[in-house]
Amino acid sequence: MEKVTIREIARIAEVSPTAVSFVINDKPGVSEQTRKRVKEVIRMMNFTPSVNSRRLFFKKSYNISIVIRQTSSPFDNLFYFEIARGLLTRSKNYGYNIVFTDVSIENGRIMLPDIIMQNDTDGIIFLQDTETAILKEIDKENIPYVVVDAHSTPEGITVVAADYELSSYTAVMHLITNGHRDIAFIGSSFIPEFHMQAFGGYKRALDEINASIPSSWIQTNAVDEVTSYNCMEKIIKSGHIPTAVFCSGDIFAIGAMKCIKDRGLGVPKDVSFTSIDDILLSRYFETKLTTIRIDMPAMGEIAMDLIIKKINGEPAESMIVESDNLVIRDSVRKI
Repeated sequence: MEKVTIREIARIAEVSPTAVSFVINDKPGVSEQTRKRVKEVIRMMNFTPSVNSRRLFFKKSYNISIVIRQTSSPFDNLFYFEIARGLLTRSKNYGYNIVFTDVSIENGRIMLPDIIMQNDTDGIIFLQDTETAILKEIDKENIPYVVVDAHSTPEGITVVAADYELSSYTAVMHLITNGHRDIAFIGSSFIPEFHMQAFGGYKRALDEINASIPSSWIQTNAVDEVTSYNCMEKIIKSGHIPTAVFCSGDIFAIGAMKCIKDRGLGVPKDVSFTSIDDILLSRYFETKLTTIRIDMPAMGEIAMDLIIKKINGEPAESMIVESDNLVIRDSVRKI
């Protein structure tokens, strides 16, 4: 099919190409009746003008800002890379550009990026929980937004989230059904809401079997594979090695498994592991990791659908993605 041109639009609307150009670029010089007729033909022909023309014609920037807090934990990088893939894939369907930026709070002052301050974005997608003060500033700019991977759901805010309490519970129950009762925990208190969910699922599973866990087996200072390695080392030095460890993120499990192997122990021969995320690395590590798959690209795609709805003034309800999809690999043995 040949590409529709301004001349073709003009012929069908029975006006001059100049009149069509005036309409597309929102310039005066044509009557309201003519403007209405040209716009109707444009819609009927599914005509797509150049980016600059579209911006003027539809009064949109065709930019969506993906905002990450400057204080985001470094262990989020691989997780959010997968979400970004979903965002980029879905954005093509809507003809939007994706612009990655960040926001910070300096001396109590919220520093919004220029793309927001200059009103050059139609919508914002926040990755991870964002302070209420920042969201209030965005409300002042009257820009719609969605929060992805939110660990709390304040009223009136559209979020795309996973149920990490359920994820943790499912992962720990897999260890329990394989005979494990001595199960340690490695997680991060960096994001309190996430930690409460992950630890809550871990505790719920252990409470069901009345398991008693020493405090030294509860490690909450992990932020990456190095610090999770150190957490595992502390568990080992406690004098009693658990038969299994649940980690609240794949990157933590990878660091902890490396520690086990560096101590001459085997995974899962001596210690079994489960986790949450299913990042790419978990499938190719030396011992492939049994984990809960969170469909991160789908989270990105859903977020894009929701922000487009909000841009268009349509209702957009929060979504919880599947959170108990257990992927069984090689890191758990039956005892």
